[in-house]
Amino acid sequence: MRITTRIGLGLLLLTGLLLGLVAYQLTVLTEMRDINRELSGVRLEASRVSIRLLQGVEGLREFAAKSLLLGDAGYLDQWEAWEASVESDLAALRLLEMDQDEEEFRRRALEGWDLYQAVADQEELRQVRETPLPLSAFDPEPLDRIEEGLDGMRVGLEGLLASTDMAVTQRAEASSEAAEQARSVAWWGALLGLAFALSLGVALYLSISGPLRRLTRGTRELARGRFDHRLETTGPQELAHLARDFNEMAERLNELEDMKRDFTSHVSHELKGPLAAIHETVLILLEQIPGPLTAKQEHLLQLSHQSAIRLSGMISNLLEVSRLEAGAFRYQPQRRYLGEIVSTVVAELGPLLEERELRVEGDLGANAGPAVVCDGEMVRDVAANLVGNAVKFSPRGNTIDVEMQELRRPPKSLPPHWAEEIGDARGPWILLSVADRGSGVPDEHKEGIFEKFHQVRLNQRIHGQGVGLGLAISQQVVEAHEGAIWVEDREGGGSIFQVLLPVLPRRWAELHFPELNGAPPAQPERLPSGGPYRASIG
Repeated sequence: MRITTRIGLGLLLLTGLLLGLVAYQLTVLTEMRDINRELSGVRLEASRVSIRLLQGVEGLREFAAKSLLLGDAGYLDQWEAWEASVESDLAALRLLEMDQDEEEFRRRALEGWDLYQAVADQEELRQVRETPLPLSAFDPEPLDRIEEGLDGMRVGLEGLLASTDMAVTQRAEASSEAAEQARSVAWWGALLGLAFALSLGVALYLSISGPLRRLTRGTRELARGRFDHRLETTGPQELAHLARDFNEMAERLNELEDMKRDFTSHVSHELKGPLAAIHETVLILLEQIPGPLTAKQEHLLQLSHQSAIRLSGMISNLLEVSRLEAGAFRYQPQRRYLGEIVSTVVAELGPLLEERELRVEGDLGANAGPAVVCDGEMVRDVAANLVGNAVKFSPRGNTIDVEMQELRRPPKSLPPHWAEEIGDARGPWILLSVADRGSGVPDEHKEGIFEKFHQVRLNQRIHGQGVGLGLAISQQVVEAHEGAIWVEDREGGGSIFQVLLPVLPRRWAELHFPELNGAPPAQPERLPSGGPYRASIG
């Protein structure tokens, strides 16, 4: 599925959720509005009318009795006024909409009123109202029937008022429950929307970040010259197309690299024969076998001899790089003490150290640290390259520090791309550090110097400076040992080249050294002269 489709679908679902929440809230608000309208309209009006009618019933009861008993015209007027008021309120009561229970009570009240009117409208009672009889001739039966009708009205009105009050209470509770439910739904809807939005964001991030991370790693691999690296073509459609294009580009670059490697190997191999002939010829001339040489001729031949040696070394390095990159080199792993290897390298460089008045100091010793499973000769070449570079770039009279540390985990200074390369490889590790007091390596060159033919342009030409293959070969060897190599700035000036090697690389753990897998590292010997691994060379 395309990224845009995923985003659009997610936004559509989120919008649908929000619209559903809004629709629900509007429905609840409409319901609450209807409840409030009913409470403020029908129910409250029914209560007010019922209360007025109850007052009217009591007024009719009082003034009907007084008028019939006393025959006072004022009481008669009050009686008729209360009748008119009750009639008006009953007319209003008939117009109100009521439920079944309220309708039953209203019917009882109206029946009581009908009974009252039937008695009050009788001809005999009208005559009595117009011409009161003496108290001795008063008949209480009509008044009793009036009381009976008014009692029926009162019972119906009281029931109606109670029913209305109950309905008002129920509707108010329903309104409160609806409001509380709306509040809960709003909160849950907001939380659900937030959770959905976060889930959508996380899902999109995971679906995009994984392929992008692989693409970034692949780009870094290409930048480091590993043109055989390929990306997975899974994931979102756009990133899958990008991965296929990346793989096609890497394939083309790999083909070009193969062509360049083949050309370099072929040319280097073809140059070895003529170069060997030139070398031997120069040696014969220097030995003065054809005849004696003048001082100038001998000097020129010495320069030619040194150039031939340098050129031979460059060709050997080119061939070695080609073999390493092509995977044609077969490593010979064995258990070696790294301190012994470095000590041998330093001893071989002794004459050059004396010539430049340099000293090498550090934590070494023949048996320093645990034995490392490695190709001893290739690791020796790495150490020779690092120490040799330190000798070349260190000012006269300075000290080169060579130290080793046994680590349980990679150091914090390990560059991120190496940390990603090493992954979850377990230790212990041996960290070899070679520090000089040279001009240092600029930040923009700290990764590039490990590429083929990369050189840092200095203000002056360094005697013996090569063509930029030594560190590239060292990186190939270190990578084959599942280690890391990088350079840091040294406090006070200079550089520190770091080489991190596992004591037991995974590629050789089962195949060659199963007895070492999981075994504790060997304990280093402690020299009696002071701290462990301490030695001073040069």
